Amino acid sequence: MDLWQGDLGQFLAASRSGSLAGEMSGRFAMLHGKQPSAGEFRSWQRSLDELAQLLGRTQLGDVGVTMGSATRSAQGMRVAEPRGSEVGVCTEYHLPLQAKRVDVMLFGESSQGTPNSLVVELKQWSEASLEDEDAINVLAHGREHAHPSRQALDYAGYLASYHSAYADESIEARPMAWCHDLSPDGARALRDPRFDDLLAASPLFTGDDRVALAEHLTERLAGGHGRDLMHAVTGGGFEPSKQVIECLAEVLRHEDEWHLLDAQRVAHGAILAEVRRMQRSKGRRTLLVRGGPGTGKTVIAVQLLADALRLGFKAAHSTGGKAFTTALRSRFKGAQDLFVWNMNLRKAPTQGLDLLLVDEAHRIRETSDTRWTKAIERTGRAQVDELIDAAKVTVFLLDENQFMRPDEIGTTALIEGAASRLEVPIRTYDLQTQFRCGGCEEYVAWVDRLLGFEDDDLGPWGAAYDASLVERPEDLDAMLAAARRAGESARLVAGFCWKWSAVPPGGGLVDDVQIGRWTRPWNEKPDEKKSYRPDTHPYTKWATTEAGWQQIGCVYSAQGFEFDRVGVIWGDDLVWRGDRWVARKEASHDKPVRAAKDKMERLVRNAYRVLLTRGMRATSILCLDDETRTHVADSLATRRATATGERST
Repeated sequence: MDLWQGDLGQFLAASRSGSLAGEMSGRFAMLHGKQPSAGEFRSWQRSLDELAQLLGRTQLGDVGVTMGSATRSAQGMRVAEPRGSEVGVCTEYHLPLQAKRVDVMLFGESSQGTPNSLVVELKQWSEASLEDEDAINVLAHGREHAHPSRQALDYAGYLASYHSAYADESIEARPMAWCHDLSPDGARALRDPRFDDLLAASPLFTGDDRVALAEHLTERLAGGHGRDLMHAVTGGGFEPSKQVIECLAEVLRHEDEWHLLDAQRVAHGAILAEVRRMQRSKGRRTLLVRGGPGTGKTVIAVQLLADALRLGFKAAHSTGGKAFTTALRSRFKGAQDLFVWNMNLRKAPTQGLDLLLVDEAHRIRETSDTRWTKAIERTGRAQVDELIDAAKVTVFLLDENQFMRPDEIGTTALIEGAASRLEVPIRTYDLQTQFRCGGCEEYVAWVDRLLGFEDDDLGPWGAAYDASLVERPEDLDAMLAAARRAGESARLVAGFCWKWSAVPPGGGLVDDVQIGRWTRPWNEKPDEKKSYRPDTHPYTKWATTEAGWQQIGCVYSAQGFEFDRVGVIWGDDLVWRGDRWVARKEASHDKPVRAAKDKMERLVRNAYRVLLTRGMRATSILCLDDETRTHVADSLATRRATATGERST
């Protein structure tokens, strides 16, 4: 999907006539039902006219534009139709299953006959700087950005790994950036030695580099045939490369936790059969897989993803939770972009995928519009409809007791209603077998009973799981130290009962969590406006690096991760009073949850359910409220008494 495409002659003519931005605006309105903002319109005019002027001065600018039966050059002269020197131009190309658009793509063969697509990042920056000697991001006009050459390189890498036109490696995606308003002095920071490797892979050009840029473009595009290459790319879509599929399969082969067992295997086989049936019949299907925490929904989803791709189907995994998606991306490096966010599907072609696996379907929102969605791009369309329409077979993997925010609305009724409205048949599978918490079903059932989700009591767990109450926060430090000595993974998590400070200007973390004289920081707070690689995301660094030992994660950090041992700080946002749970608004620092009014108590119970089920071998619980501690202690004592054969009083 793009806003404009044509050959170079048409691009030059549209720019010189002043119609290019208007044509793009019309296409934008057709796709979004609205006009682009005035700022975006001006940006198109400025940068694309700069590019057109430069291209018009190269030998590429002599390509012809067909006008009826005649052909004229960009300079207006009648010329023979220059089939061998065609160059394709595409603006604002939307990457498949991503929210990002490439500013410009140029297509043509090199003088040696290599098919090229140039991925061009355009910037109107007039200055750029670096914060310090450690900075990787750059500062421009008071804001932090990725290096423009990095942006172009990331886009090119995505195309090479996830686009059907590049699957056989017959077309090369070549990144570059052009800051046409930037002087050599202004570009000094962008050419710092720390970026040498980056610039070798993705060249940067500035306002004074027009001659070098013209030579760069001519060398890579002068062989022509660009329109055919452009049509191959714009007519293609999402299709992971063989290397990506192998990266995914390699992890699954060597990590036992991803192997299917029992009911997981039944659901996996049934869903894969549905994908085959729908491929043959050209029909559509919605499948609902329900199960509590640890029943293996994600194992099923990832195995289905790998098997569907291996069989040649177009498949992707999506979720509404950034921590969860980040955890998966960090596990499957080399295949990380198979794991996307639900809102990325808002622009997906109808049935462009054969299989879409919507994990954590309880985190479906009413709409994919967010507070960062430009007003002009807001649609208001139901997110569940977008997810069903994105694939021939859409699988929703659901636990209705895990939603964390008031805007998370995924339920069986919502999914069944959408499927009925869209006239897509639906089939449901329920999972029962427990694999989380070391497979200790009794412990997970105790958590659900304690928090009021289920009445089932599966009895004691004996030595199968270690759950205990601790008296002081220092006891949690002792648990961490013991885990480290044993070579086990361990982390502290807590209810959202303290403010979560951003990283201060001087760096470091603020000790927000205070219990008496004991203090610890939350993990680093993510910057919602910043793009992170999976291994550099604050949630991943907290969960997998040395820094995480001394930091505390909340439910948003912890969801999706598991550890051998977990220490849970049970704060005053959820307390036991008499015979029921009470949510205390004044004790919570989770603004959306505090604003949920009558839903708050359910949301906080859901959060503690997640925190209490992060440990595979052991959970240590520190309750800060006396009555709550007594209630939890009595419940644990009952389990221990039963386990040892004592009579409960």
